[in-house]
Amino acid sequence: MRFRLSLFWLLYMMGLGLFFPYYGLYLQQDRQLSGTQVGLVLAMLPLVGLVAQPLWGHWADRSGSRRQTLTVVTIGMGLSCLLLGNFESFHGLMLATAGLAIFSTVVLSMSTAVSLAAMAEEGPHAFGLVRMWGTVGFLISVLLFPHFLNAWGNNDDLPWQSLGWIFPLTFCCAMCASVAASRLPDRHALTLRSHPGDIARLLRHPPAKRLLAIVFLAHICLQGPIYLFPLYITDRGGGAADVGRMWVFMLLLEIPLIALSGRTLKRLGARGLVSIGLLAEGIRWTTCALTDDLLVVQMVQLMHGIGVAGVLIGAPLYLEQVVPERLRSTGQALIAAAGFGAGSIVSISVGGWLFDHVDASAPYRLAGAGALLLALLLHFVLPAPYRPVADGQALAVSSEVGSPP
Repeated sequence: MRFRLSLFWLLYMMGLGLFFPYYGLYLQQDRQLSGTQVGLVLAMLPLVGLVAQPLWGHWADRSGSRRQTLTVVTIGMGLSCLLLGNFESFHGLMLATAGLAIFSTVVLSMSTAVSLAAMAEEGPHAFGLVRMWGTVGFLISVLLFPHFLNAWGNNDDLPWQSLGWIFPLTFCCAMCASVAASRLPDRHALTLRSHPGDIARLLRHPPAKRLLAIVFLAHICLQGPIYLFPLYITDRGGGAADVGRMWVFMLLLEIPLIALSGRTLKRLGARGLVSIGLLAEGIRWTTCALTDDLLVVQMVQLMHGIGVAGVLIGAPLYLEQVVPERLRSTGQALIAAAGFGAGSIVSISVGGWLFDHVDASAPYRLAGAGALLLALLLHFVLPAPYRPVADGQALAVSSEVGSPP
């Protein structure tokens, strides 16, 4: 089971590593869109994901078909990404990106839910060891893609040109990942079915409600800057190769930190992980706002690994201590919708406007200050995790220091 999950994460994140760092640059350079237009096209991903993620999550939990749902959305991601490369106009790209978002925005939360359910008996350290292979796959893509472009990117005998290669290559990775997902065994935790009214009870649970608010605010500070990062690099005089090098530095610390996230969880608790992640992202984006030196920008990208291990791993692990087992997919989809959905919509739209109408540093000044403030306030706002009372059972309190209010 662990091998198949690791293989899925490796292949899926290889595709993400081809698409995510370069799609904004593709829109600007290959399709000649303005910063505002790039922001609007990219905003289609979280806008559609805001609806798609909870719907897919609810379906997976109500039907008990989590593995099958993961397979379907991964295939859908690959096919829609391949089609996206055929659109050229601003409005066509917005529509095609919305189609991609129906599937692509769901894969991360669904694969997290499936991984946590499949390895529930092994503890949170097992999730980190499997999720680590996703970062390895992302790193492989970021390292190799610029070299691929130099060799094949502008070959007139081939159907795709320059950054347009991200679409067929991502398609191939997604198709291979879907095969790995389809081979996962249906263990009991993967086939549990939720009950009517479960979601309403979860949304009334104080830790769940506050986590959703924290994730929303955190992603306002995270998503716009990272989506607009290729444009920021070109504004500083860099290009696609510089974007690739930046991502290498982003991932250097991420691999070991994610692998060790289970041990860190035992020492700091889920709230401690999220706080450290926000602090790191605040330092990272504030530094980017204050410098024009690409070498300094490159070095500070090491903070990305701390941010991912903190926020993007800490929040799902906190939720795992809050949500009933039969609502894993719905719970992970809800925090994805709050963060990668609602938070991203605000962050990308505002960031694109600031990029065009103020300066390239403005989104990073705002995001850095917001992340630092949120890190300072987190422990005062987010309670220690515990599960809601259900069917007359006692509260299942986490091992984190503290007790439910």
